[in-house]
Amino acid sequence: MLGGGRFTQRFLLTCAAGFEDISAIEAEALGGRVLGIRDGRIIVEGDVRLIYRLNAWARTAHRILLLLGVFRVGGLDDIRERASGIEYDLIGPGRSFAVRGEVNGVHGFTPGDVTSTVARAVMGSRGSSGGVRPRIDTADPDVVIRADVIGEELFISVDTTGESLHVREWRRFNHPSSIMPSLAYALVMFAGWRGGPLLDTFTGGATIPIEAALRWIGRTVHEHREYAYRRLPIYDPSMEAEERRDDPDPLPDTPRPGDIRGLEVNPKYYSGAMKNVESAGVSGAVSISLADSTRWEPDRRFPFIVTNPPYGISPGGRKRVAGLYRRFASRLPAMLEPDGVVVAITTEHRQMAAALSAAGLRILDGRRGRHGNLWVGAVKAALF
Repeated sequence: MLGGGRFTQRFLLTCAAGFEDISAIEAEALGGRVLGIRDGRIIVEGDVRLIYRLNAWARTAHRILLLLGVFRVGGLDDIRERASGIEYDLIGPGRSFAVRGEVNGVHGFTPGDVTSTVARAVMGSRGSSGGVRPRIDTADPDVVIRADVIGEELFISVDTTGESLHVREWRRFNHPSSIMPSLAYALVMFAGWRGGPLLDTFTGGATIPIEAALRWIGRTVHEHREYAYRRLPIYDPSMEAEERRDDPDPLPDTPRPGDIRGLEVNPKYYSGAMKNVESAGVSGAVSISLADSTRWEPDRRFPFIVTNPPYGISPGGRKRVAGLYRRFASRLPAMLEPDGVVVAITTEHRQMAAALSAAGLRILDGRRGRHGNLWVGAVKAALF
């Protein structure tokens, strides 16, 4: 069983696909040692304190899982054999569990086949629950075992998070095309921002400015929520309090009014953005303006612009956003400082890259990833 803070443990972090390297950088800054990267997953090593530290401070992560094993498998027989060789001490005597998971890739079995196979293995394990037979409770289990088959690998882990970390408690208004907060902060990191002025030109519900401000202020990802680790037998309230007390990777200085700005052209969405800013408690750091970014006359230039513009997924949308992107890009020389960086994410990333290049910016980087059910591309460019 896991013990004190010096015990070395492997963790599995889930995150937005396509941005695993960004989440890996964040995990290392928080004290983890990255052992490997998979699709939407990072394997990290560190002491048991990372349970609390990563859940508190990892802004780009979705779940923090205690990794019990990674195995190459070909079928259900392999899964049964591998799962039966694990000790499930973390369930605890007389407690309940459920097995949840997913299957990615072409296989001759379903997620239900995998979870039922692993559940039977847990029930038959001599190492589980101190010899007391555990109870299966799929509605409200004490412990959630994850059994995920990704390609040819089986990951068996224990969930320490519960509801995904990307579901932020500050969000009172949901923009119809809102970006996941975890992905929003991954874009901020992708830009190279570590404090300082930042502008979001298509702010929607203000997710990008809020996440940047909370990081700069040094606020935990969640202030008030339940975590799955509190139902594990290893839970240490004093260790949790220590790890949540101070930002382990603080940014320099503190934001001043107007340092982080957002622009929103739609009055309804502007009102929603203001509700989110107030709910997040960052009104002193984030300023939202009701303005059209393609016509806005800035009162200052910004070293970073990070934005999630409209996508072209509706009928005729690609043609409309192409024009929008060109108008937006033409305004960037007035908004960006010399050498300033812009990052934009969209389904029409090729059109965005073309618009930025035509406006005289140099494309620095680009990547594809997933935002919910959509394949998107993030483009990074600089003004020279």
